[in-house]
Amino acid sequence: MSYTIEQRDEQLLNSEAKIFYHISFPQAGQHLMQIEMRVETDAEKLIFALPNWLPGSYKIRDFVAVQGNVVAVTSNGEELPSTWLSKNRLEVETKGEREVQLRYLYYANERTVRQSHVNRFHAFFNPGNCLMFVEGRTNEVHHVELEHNWTHVSTALSPVSEGVWGALNYDILVDSPVEIGDHFVAFYERKGATHEIAITGAGDFDPEWIVERTKTVVDEGMAMWGVMPYDRYVYILHMLPGQYGGLEHARSQVSMFDSNFFADKKKMQKFLELLTHEYFHTWNVKRIRPRELGPFNYHDENYTRMLWLAEGATSYYDSLISYRSGFFTQDEYLKVLAEDHLSALLDVPGRNVMSIKDSSFLAWVKLYNPTPDSHNRFPSYYLKGGIIFLLLDLYIIDRSNATSSLDDGMRALYSRYESNPAVGITEEEFVQVISEATGVEIEKTFVHWLNSTEELPAASIFHSFGLKWKQKKEKKEMLGDGIEIPRSTRTWIGLGVKEEGGSLHVAKVWAGTPAELAGVGVDDEIIAINGRRVGSMAVWKGVMENANLGAALRLTCSAEGYLYETEVEPVERTAYSLKLVSPLTEDQQKRFEKWLGNSGRRSEEEREAQLTNGVAKAEAKI
Repeated sequence: MSYTIEQRDEQLLNSEAKIFYHISFPQAGQHLMQIEMRVETDAEKLIFALPNWLPGSYKIRDFVAVQGNVVAVTSNGEELPSTWLSKNRLEVETKGEREVQLRYLYYANERTVRQSHVNRFHAFFNPGNCLMFVEGRTNEVHHVELEHNWTHVSTALSPVSEGVWGALNYDILVDSPVEIGDHFVAFYERKGATHEIAITGAGDFDPEWIVERTKTVVDEGMAMWGVMPYDRYVYILHMLPGQYGGLEHARSQVSMFDSNFFADKKKMQKFLELLTHEYFHTWNVKRIRPRELGPFNYHDENYTRMLWLAEGATSYYDSLISYRSGFFTQDEYLKVLAEDHLSALLDVPGRNVMSIKDSSFLAWVKLYNPTPDSHNRFPSYYLKGGIIFLLLDLYIIDRSNATSSLDDGMRALYSRYESNPAVGITEEEFVQVISEATGVEIEKTFVHWLNSTEELPAASIFHSFGLKWKQKKEKKEMLGDGIEIPRSTRTWIGLGVKEEGGSLHVAKVWAGTPAELAGVGVDDEIIAINGRRVGSMAVWKGVMENANLGAALRLTCSAEGYLYETEVEPVERTAYSLKLVSPLTEDQQKRFEKWLGNSGRRSEEEREAQLTNGVAKAEAKI
């Protein structure tokens, strides 16, 4: 059987399985899951294994660390000999038994999208955290029986019978997180597919409002791609104070966000971008994927140099589709590009020392293991990848004289997936498909961007669209009628600071800045500036706002209890804006309209018309 993550509910109804899990929660208050795995076999030995990592989150996490009380028994309860072969692999002698049972407890007390959390009020688990697989039998149907006293089960696993859910193979099981509880649930249909919104948490948010926004996200996704690749999709949303994150799945997503986001418009927009990001992954990375990402080796790192496609393209489109969905005005979208993308990358010195392909390859030890120095050595493939895809989109529109865009290339990549779902794509194939679909040869330019540590040519590409990437003029604060306040918010010395227990400590140092040149290090305590005691963020901010270019500051610091003094000379921290010039030339207008047009201000009727048109194109292709 070839690799697949595709599943429709009708395929599992009343199916049979020789690998069966029974999961119950008699000690939910202690965060424990009780798991019994039953396997029909005629083998002399079975090797059970638990994944060491979860697809979409590239770090070895050793989920077996919180598994315990593992015992293998016959159907009559007689214990079978078992031996650990490695940290996550257990060999069991069957002694001729036709059924082997593996019983264990799993401690689920991690509040993240990639791990599991159980308490007296709910159970959320990623099967890849806690459900072992049988080596050599991952392509079989797997069933899961859930025993609980809550109201709802929300999962992309398919219903088999009362209380039993199933997956066509273990890869699909891993890809199908489960939320069980008394949470809010809503359903709606879109183009023949059922969508479930499962929301848990407490705070100042309106779940019905969220449901309506997901409808727009789904509509815009369908309008772009022209094909809905699933029969059912589940949004699992955890609205919890201080939380943020998302993880994509083929027929679902899990997203966490601060439950108090409604009090802040920008945070609300960030939440909608998150939902859009994870939904875009339904096509890009779950299906259009680097060749190394499926089938998976769940024991070890699965290296790829193509996370610029998996996350970079998605990071570009989450903001763009949020704009198309009406979550941003045109000016707001340009501001997001300027501040959250372009300026944010300029704040990462690591962009000049590591290529985005190496950033991808080393994600296993870099992205998920950040240090206070990471920004100086490592550019995120999310951030730089998103900008590369922004520039690729504009490059295609410009070179095609506004007859093609990146959308055409992405749809062609999906068609390529449909023609060969079992095999992912290579960099060379990506370049070929995009070039053929858009009529624009991208290899020389695009591959250079992937391999280079040079600055990306944003300003020159923006020019063809009537966009100006320029330095912001600092607005001076005034008293009364024209009295200027002598302060600058643009001066800095290259330090990030944090307040701890009544003292100020260095949190970050930027490479190439006055602070680094002066020898200031992370965790050093800043005691005084020019002889003035500083022990709080408020005092620090006041000093920095009144610092003058060229006027040295004398820092008194402490490192591990030893005092030292050094001097730093503030420099200007340049801020940029992305603005549409006026008037546009005819060519600039045509290119800009092809890129953004009025899509962010479409009415519901216009959006429905585009959605219908997208479906019609997809049906015609099929």
